[in-house]
Amino acid sequence: MLRGTLSLVSVFLCFVRLLALTRHPVDRRCTHDLIPRVQTLIARARTLKGLDSRLYTPNITDHEQKCPSSALKCFAAEVQVLTAEWEEFGVRQDLHVDKLLRSLAKKFKQAESNCLQCELLQEENAEKFLNCLLSTLQQMNSLYCIQPTSKSTL
Repeated sequence: MLRGTLSLVSVFLCFVRLLALTRHPVDRRCTHDLIPRVQTLIARARTLKGLDSRLYTPNITDHEQKCPSSALKCFAAEVQVLTAEWEEFGVRQDLHVDKLLRSLAKKFKQAESNCLQCELLQEENAEKFLNCLLSTLQQMNSLYCIQPTSKSTL
């Protein structure tokens, strides 16, 4: 019986090692949860055309070059401005996009000395700003999220 137990333990340990080898670590910069929240904000911005919000808008280039943290911090600050403006008109957003963006920005290690300050970026309307944010998040996910591999059928 001892021999059977040892073989069962060996098989179990082999299984655990195989499982550990096949699992890919999740990059903390992968952010699937933010995209639907930003899409909700975009839909809301389309209904609030009467507000002429002008927001400093980083673009994908600002993020891709050497300033991802600065770009995300700028997006976070401007989302906070936008939601505060909306609240003045009775539109409440409890999506916490600004907090999630700040948290995400902390996951990038960068020196910010060569990065543009948020106030030096081009101002855009709310919808264009949010679309730039969405594009940046989608680009990040393409870089940092593990894409499922499709099985080919023969």
